[in-house]
Amino acid sequence: MKRFSLAEIELARSLQRHGVPWEPAAGHYVYDETGFCKQASPFQDRVFFILNYPYFMRTVGGVERFKKIMTWLPTWSDVRQLLDDQGVSAQECVQHLQEKDSLARGTERHDLLALLLANRSCS
Repeated sequence: MKRFSLAEIELARSLQRHGVPWEPAAGHYVYDETGFCKQASPFQDRVFFILNYPYFMRTVGGVERFKKIMTWLPTWSDVRQLLDDQGVSAQECVQHLQEKDSLARGTERHDLLALLLANRSCS
């Protein structure tokens, strides 16, 4: 089961505030900011996986409302793609993870999210 730390959820909120582009899609994890979803999550509190995209969009009231009340929780591969889109090379990511000792600490996704936010804040 995929878990998102509170620190990762906060970084995802910051990315959203900094305008990281996101279009909801099947296969994305989201954090229900408002408690809109009344069903318990099978993953962790307020974390949901978009499996049935049309159902989610219809229930929430459309894509724009969904984007306002949900926070996208990028997976490791999502973050790597976003960094690549910003021109951050694989070698730069490896170096960043080594400097942070991310593998030993088990914080790779968190540290890549922080790198993405730092690059986003500087641009």
